[in-house]
Amino acid sequence: MVEWLAPIALFWVMTALYLGGFALHIEGGGGGRQLAGVFVTFALYLLVWFGLRAVLRGPLGVVGGVMVACLLTTALLPVLTHVSFRILGIRVTAAKHA
Repeated sequence: MVEWLAPIALFWVMTALYLGGFALHIEGGGGGRQLAGVFVTFALYLLVWFGLRAVLRGPLGVVGGVMVACLLTTALLPVLTHVSFRILGIRVTAAKHA
């Protein structure tokens, strides 16, 4: 059960960096729907991580499977964010610089 700690902790840090630190424009929905978008992203992130971990656990072992699954899932975080926010009718686009 300790192996779940890595992706959960990594998700919140990387999501805060992505949504708060990148130049993104979030259109539509109020604060509640946007918060729901973060939780839907969290659910998708864990589903993808669980699937990758299950596939990679055999060839890479427990530790290698968890590490590589975390890296690959974190690399997919922008895609997962766009998909989950879009499910709720919210658009996430790159902000245009003035």
